[in-house]
Amino acid sequence: KQSDQEERAAMDVDAENGPQLEESVLASLGAEVTSIVAPVSACMALTVCLVRTLYLGRTDLSTAPTSIATAIYHESASDDTGTKVTGALLNALVFVAAITIMTFIMFLLFKYNCTKCLYGYMAFSSFTLLFFMGGYFVQAILEKLQVPFDALSFIFLLFNSAVVGTISMWTAWTPFVLKQAYLVLVAVVIAVLFTRIPAWTTWFLLGALVIYDLCAVLLPGGPLKALVELAVERNEAIPALVYESRLAPQQEPDPRQSQSLIEGGEREQRRGQGAQVPPREEMMRREEEAGQGTPVPSSASDTVSPGVSPEEEERAGAEGTERGETSQSEPLLDKQSSSSAQPSQAPPGQIVEEAEFELPDSIKLGLGDFIFYSVLVGQASLYDMTTVYVCYLAIMAGLGATLILLAIYQKALPALPISITLGVVFYFMTRFFLDPTVVPLSVTLLFL
Repeated sequence: KQSDQEERAAMDVDAENGPQLEESVLASLGAEVTSIVAPVSACMALTVCLVRTLYLGRTDLSTAPTSIATAIYHESASDDTGTKVTGALLNALVFVAAITIMTFIMFLLFKYNCTKCLYGYMAFSSFTLLFFMGGYFVQAILEKLQVPFDALSFIFLLFNSAVVGTISMWTAWTPFVLKQAYLVLVAVVIAVLFTRIPAWTTWFLLGALVIYDLCAVLLPGGPLKALVELAVERNEAIPALVYESRLAPQQEPDPRQSQSLIEGGEREQRRGQGAQVPPREEMMRREEEAGQGTPVPSSASDTVSPGVSPEEEERAGAEGTERGETSQSEPLLDKQSSSSAQPSQAPPGQIVEEAEFELPDSIKLGLGDFIFYSVLVGQASLYDMTTVYVCYLAIMAGLGATLILLAIYQKALPALPISITLGVVFYFMTRFFLDPTVVPLSVTLLFL
């Protein structure tokens, strides 16, 4: 009976500790995922609202102004399919080549400490984008809603908003939430602008960007991989528009580790000056630090024969020190294994599970990922909202898979490939297979 009661008590303890640990892991991962999913969702929602407000029902989107994405071929409705495919492929290749060249230039400037040039260019680009393109879309929305406004007040408010946005994105002393909000706003403006690119060019462009993102981040010598590695090596921030889920806590140095380093430096200095550290004192100090209790005397280090020469004494002291170090390594392993087996702590399997699925302190997502996620759902919103919902769920599923891979591999990963691939596949499946089947059934009130 006593053994049965002990087994039941052990089962109750496992039942109580297991769900709590699982809940804590899932809660931490859920908070991290929500911190990056929420701004991505907000960016896509704002893009869909603006696209449907400004562009829905318009047939002149193919006459969009020439940009780097339409530098080679400008799509027209009268062109045949072969011409559209060839032109869209050329446009995508030129766009990816331009991005690659600019990334390498950015890497060289960052490598040779020309960061002031980079920050100046980025700040100027952010201001012009917010002031001119942001002002254009705000004016279009006000005209669409027939809201009266005067030019002076409009320019004054727009200029101040652009200045505040530029300062908040490129300085460290502004509120972090304000920086996040302006980064999402910049992504929305660029995404709405890219939605005016013709459809064929958009799909080929998204496919080319998936391949480019894989090569640039994962291949050795890739521009983004080299840039990230250089930033990590220097412990500096990348001079680019990068969204951070939260401020990463600054790690303070451990005073015990600092004291150990100081003592180690002092011992090395004494040894360099010819002073011999007594082996017995060395062993006692190490065992006291490890918490092993009173050291056991060693015959080679505790007693010295009267007729021993100084060279033999020094040799014996060195052997005693080596024996002390060897005896120190095994109890530390035993101590760790015994402490992990205590019922008050989690079992080793659960500790490994926590370590395997640990996300970084702050998830960083490039603004280009925000933009092209939003371009995909913006292009879908020109068709119908069912396609928008399906593309959104596909992109979120891809982003979740990317975050899981990030937690497993603990290194920089491309965020476009999985999400964009799923989004494009489900877009065409919904448009050409789901809608032709579901819509007629809904209209005729026929349910299967």
